[in-house]
Amino acid sequence: MKKLFLLGALLLVSAFTVAQEKIPTWTVQPKQGIVKGDYYKVEERFRQGHLGILEVVKDNGKIIHVEFNELTRPNYYNRFYQNVSKRLSSYNFTMAEKNGAAWIEGVAAAENQMVKEQRLTGNFDIVAGASNSIEQSLIPLAEKLNSQIDKKTNAKYYSIAENFGDGITGFLKVIVDNGKIVECRYDEIFADSQDEIKSATLKKFYRQSKYWSITYDEPSRIGFNVQMDALNDKVVTTQNLLDITGLPATEKSGNYKKSGFTRRNTAWDNYLKLAQKLQVELEKDNVLK
Repeated sequence: MKKLFLLGALLLVSAFTVAQEKIPTWTVQPKQGIVKGDYYKVEERFRQGHLGILEVVKDNGKIIHVEFNELTRPNYYNRFYQNVSKRLSSYNFTMAEKNGAAWIEGVAAAENQMVKEQRLTGNFDIVAGASNSIEQSLIPLAEKLNSQIDKKTNAKYYSIAENFGDGITGFLKVIVDNGKIVECRYDEIFADSQDEIKSATLKKFYRQSKYWSITYDEPSRIGFNVQMDALNDKVVTTQNLLDITGLPATEKSGNYKKSGFTRRNTAWDNYLKLAQKLQVELEKDNVLK
């Protein structure tokens, strides 16, 4: 009986150890501060319709930033994951459970290798969780982009990331082409651990972003992604990063029955803080016409 008890205890400890080893360790956090340089991008649908997107930034002839993302195909067999970012959604957790490694782990390893070794082509270390995406999407896109990155480009990349505390990091990306803003994307990314997230109701969204999380409920009662898509459209139209008048949930409060929102989205204040800092950079570099 004593031997059985000891055996059971050992099995319990072993199971606990295995469970500990499977705790996810990947990060979805962007690099803090400002990143800027010449911008190169290519995107294409692969593997029955997944949309691969590869962005590369160079400064003074050196690759300083590589980011790959893949949006799941519109006819994905699981409706929950149709047209979803694999990088910033709960998709990572699903893949980690199936393959023992999150999708982003393999992608980040390849990205880091590209920057470190200053190359987009050749052989790269591949982690199982993203092997299909890397082999069938990232590598073909990188080979296509490789022929372009030594050529002059009129597109400029500006991004800024800042930790606002309570488990929220703001991230703003602005793309300028031929002196005009052609893209303005703002997102808020939850911390990599639940302990860093102050709000009990938000802890479950760790390692995801507000824009790409499938189940995140925006308190202002208008989808976070809808609000930020509207921001992009307005900035591209007005060429003004700091004018958010007329955008959803920007007023102090609202009557939900009449206006469709209940209160100002706190993300707008965070966005403006970052937009003001990028505006300084854009003016300093004199890239806007």
